[in-house]
Amino acid sequence: MPTLRSVPTADGIAELVHRRYDLEVTDCVLVRSFVNEVYEIRTTGRRFVFKLYHHGGWTVDEVCWEAELVEHLVANAVPVAAVVPMSSGESAGELEAAEGLRPFLLSEFVEGDKPQKPFDDDLYRSYGRLLARFHDAGDTFRTDRFRRPFGLRLSLDEPMSRLLPALQEQPDDQQLVEDLGRAAREHLCALTDRMDWGVRHGDVTMDNVHRTVDGLVIHDFDLAHVGWRVADLSSCLATPFADPFLAGYLEVRPVSAADLAALPWLRVVESIENLAFHLTDKAIWRGTESIAEGWVEQGLAELRSSADRLGSVPRHDTLPDT
Repeated sequence: MPTLRSVPTADGIAELVHRRYDLEVTDCVLVRSFVNEVYEIRTTGRRFVFKLYHHGGWTVDEVCWEAELVEHLVANAVPVAAVVPMSSGESAGELEAAEGLRPFLLSEFVEGDKPQKPFDDDLYRSYGRLLARFHDAGDTFRTDRFRRPFGLRLSLDEPMSRLLPALQEQPDDQQLVEDLGRAAREHLCALTDRMDWGVRHGDVTMDNVHRTVDGLVIHDFDLAHVGWRVADLSSCLATPFADPFLAGYLEVRPVSAADLAALPWLRVVESIENLAFHLTDKAIWRGTESIAEGWVEQGLAELRSSADRLGSVPRHDTLPDT
């Protein structure tokens, strides 16, 4: 039977960790099952996070790229969760699942807690400084491992190729996405030679940082890649704490005028990519009921708002009859 997704049992993962890492596992629980599966591993006196990547995404070599990036960040005193190598010395392995090969990675558990609302200026300023330190360290990262870079082909063209057919019964929204995508491509192509290109985290939100007694720790690098680094600022600059976040970042690392000019268009690219994920990709393995969770409507609303704000694409529901 062809299989899209499988979820290994916690006992099975515990046995895998025992064999591959030579650890005496006392407990293993599934923490999250979404794009990837995440398990918490306990041994006597220690805790770890085991991430099982989905089939068809990163190759094991690309996950090794991620592990080497984390090792580089540790060496450069950027607070992250260190990767734990297997007994063989390799940083990442593969599990033969029902759907095919799935890479996996084991990391140290980050003590502390995810920041909870109400957030404040100091938190975002600290996060801005931490992200800038991450980008600074990325300047000197070198590896022979391969990880797909994300330019417009992977971040815009491929999501658009899935999204536009899925919006066939919503012609106004389909046209909106097509117009915005074309405008984003034109503006970013005009700016790209002056933009900062390098290692980026790929998912800079409060979900991927922990507050510890020693300060903030950034984690979850499964979306890290080489791309336009200013895109990492996009999510936090869309919050009420944009000013302190940017101020913290600028304390450590400058941002060019070209990068700032590109930000609204990178936000469009991010919105199109997220919309394609929720409307097409996620529905394949979570079912079409997941479309009603609200993320699709939220994504379309963000794109309509971007069109109004950027003034480059008309709102189709306000066009006069012709």
